[in-house]
Amino acid sequence: MGESEWQHASWVSTLGKWAWIIGILNGVIGILYYVVLSIIYWWIPFYLGSQIWNIILIIIGIVISFLVIKPKFSKPCGEKDWDTLYGWVLNLGGFNIPWMLIWGILLLYFGWWSWAGYAVLIPAVMLLFVGPKPYEWTEE
Repeated sequence: MGESEWQHASWVSTLGKWAWIIGILNGVIGILYYVVLSIIYWWIPFYLGSQIWNIILIIIGIVISFLVIKPKFSKPCGEKDWDTLYGWVLNLGGFNIPWMLIWGILLLYFGWWSWAGYAVLIPAVMLLFVGPKPYEWTEE
């Protein structure tokens, strides 16, 4: 089966294309949620501090979505440029670790309720395990 004929190309491309927007919307909703909780529970110092920390983490997730996911993941997904995504690797001793998995896992931590991470990880896993061509886990 050729790359253009890959049966999952349509929805994987769509989800990956919108992953950065899902990350930003996820972050905005998370910030609003924690600001409201901070207002409601302003009188509990520890609680307020933890909410501020959560907001900082979410802001990091928004930055990752805009500066990394948008150009390096969402753009190639939208264009169905699978070769670019397959080539975006961290090579450690001849073993290729896909950056899309690394950034998806990071967004699981920095996102609110992890929706941003799943928007990256689901297309990434599909590409790696049932994609249009086999992923090369080792360097030849």
